[in-house]
Amino acid sequence: MRKLLVVYPLLPLLLVLVGGCDATRRDFSVCDTTYKDCLKGFTCNFATGKCESDSIDGGAPDTRVIDAWTPLDAPESEAASTPDTKDAPAGIDTGAIDTATIDSSITDAPPPVDVYVPDSRVPDAAGTCSVDNDCFGVAAGAYCVKAKCVACKANSQCNNDKGVPFCSAQNTCVSCAAVSGADGGSACPAATPVCATSGSCVECVSNSDCPTAGKSFCVQNQCVGCNAPGASASGPVSSGTDGGAIDGGTRDAGARDAGAATGPCTGTTPVCATTGTIAGQCVGCVTSSDCSGITTPICNLTATTTMAANTCMACNSDTQCADKGIGPGVCMSHDNGRCATDAETIYVRNAAGCSGGAGTAASPYCDSQAAINAVTASKRVIVMTGSNLYPITSTSTSSSGKITIIGQGTATTAAGAFIGIHVTAGDIYIRGLTVAGGTNTGITVDAGATLRMNRCIVKGNVGGGLIVTSGANFEIANSVFDSNGQGQVGTTTTFGGVYLGGAAPSSGPHRFWFNTVINNDDRGVICYDTAQILTGMLLYLNTNGDYLSCALDKTSKWRSGASTQDGSSSDIRDPMLTSSYHLSSGSPCRDWVNATVAHPFDDMDGELRPKGTNLDCGADEY
Repeated sequence: MRKLLVVYPLLPLLLVLVGGCDATRRDFSVCDTTYKDCLKGFTCNFATGKCESDSIDGGAPDTRVIDAWTPLDAPESEAASTPDTKDAPAGIDTGAIDTATIDSSITDAPPPVDVYVPDSRVPDAAGTCSVDNDCFGVAAGAYCVKAKCVACKANSQCNNDKGVPFCSAQNTCVSCAAVSGADGGSACPAATPVCATSGSCVECVSNSDCPTAGKSFCVQNQCVGCNAPGASASGPVSSGTDGGAIDGGTRDAGARDAGAATGPCTGTTPVCATTGTIAGQCVGCVTSSDCSGITTPICNLTATTTMAANTCMACNSDTQCADKGIGPGVCMSHDNGRCATDAETIYVRNAAGCSGGAGTAASPYCDSQAAINAVTASKRVIVMTGSNLYPITSTSTSSSGKITIIGQGTATTAAGAFIGIHVTAGDIYIRGLTVAGGTNTGITVDAGATLRMNRCIVKGNVGGGLIVTSGANFEIANSVFDSNGQGQVGTTTTFGGVYLGGAAPSSGPHRFWFNTVINNDDRGVICYDTAQILTGMLLYLNTNGDYLSCALDKTSKWRSGASTQDGSSSDIRDPMLTSSYHLSSGSPCRDWVNATVAHPFDDMDGELRPKGTNLDCGADEY
């Protein structure tokens, strides 16, 4: 028997080869109609079912060793056979394969199975899917919904820049015009709330869509400040349909914003702020140079309860007009809040060597009365400087309109034996003058005339401080009447500081408020009319009493005199005034008057009232 040597490393290969042909190795000595192949030199005899030699002698084939390294065992039937060495193929093993050493329990391992992405769909139609990955590159869309590839599942999968920001119920991306919000309006989000004609959600399409201060202009569908390139009051600059820069399309056809024809900022806010916390905002003004209105020459930079910041307003101090460089630096707060101009001003300055003059800033008058006499319809502001000014008497010319007399610096009238200021006619406004040291009355107002006096000092006049004759009008505030002598009205009435006559014309003012009356040689204030109200007064140490026949209330402080009509009584405490008539920190006048009480807007120094929670009584606001 021939030996069969099985090499185990080659066993799998042999099994594959065998499996590829027959289930077992054939016996090529036999054959039939199914297995009809025989070895070379043999032919199948279908009648006998054997492979017979094609040789002449009909001998059996010689035995052949297939594998030179592994001799095969011959079958038992061939052991006694004598090989025909003449023509039989040498070394051909025609016996059955020896399978004794093959382990039939060994089988091939099954092929690996894809367990990561199972695909259970039946690929029977284009666009079908079970997961989003199945839709990669599919024209219908990249997302799988109900086994079909679609454009979107959520809004975030749509493209706002291309005008299709929303995912519809049909899973297609549509324009903002195709959907509505819960309230029936735009469905666009808060950051881009406007639905543009392009179909995109944008921040704005017109200036009216930009209500926020500092971003009130629409440029390329974005709200920007007035200082941004392209900002215009005439209409927004629209972006292209792709949301990018302007691509030659037409401008937004919205109505033109109200205001002037030029500049991004118009109307009541014509100035564009470019710096600070208000940069980009349209405002009324940034500096006073932005305020050209006659009655609103000053830029208010601080918001108040009645006025917004950066708003042009009336002046309330001379400093504001001086800083703006207008005329003499005089605020006409009593006359519509304008700044006086050089063209309307007459100048007076009495100094050593002064002679004549033309009444201009370069060549002022030396004589105060010369200025009064020079008043015309267009020149009715008199500015006085100097410490030895002559007395003033108004004339018939004064009755043609208001005359304003402003003292600058330490302007002082030294009247001598004359009345310091005698208002015989007209409507005279006096501010900032000191009338002192006369041997007559400091100031007298005749019947029919009007005196408006603010921030003046009347002191040391022998004939009393102020006489307002019955039938005259007056409005006197923030002034001081100090150490005046005893004056006389008529034949029996004497006073020290102020005498206020009655029966004033109904068309004029009749108010005496927030003044300081102290140290006069007779009564501080005497009223002809017992109903004459005195508000916010500081009365102290006036001989014979601080007031008589006047209607004081609890807004005032006084040391001596009858109780007031509302039952308030006197206060004997020292008002603690300085030599310049200012209140000290401990003065009982501080915050004495409720802030809701009507009051002048400023005090004797031109400082605004109130400074604290409440108002101070007297001429000074601490």
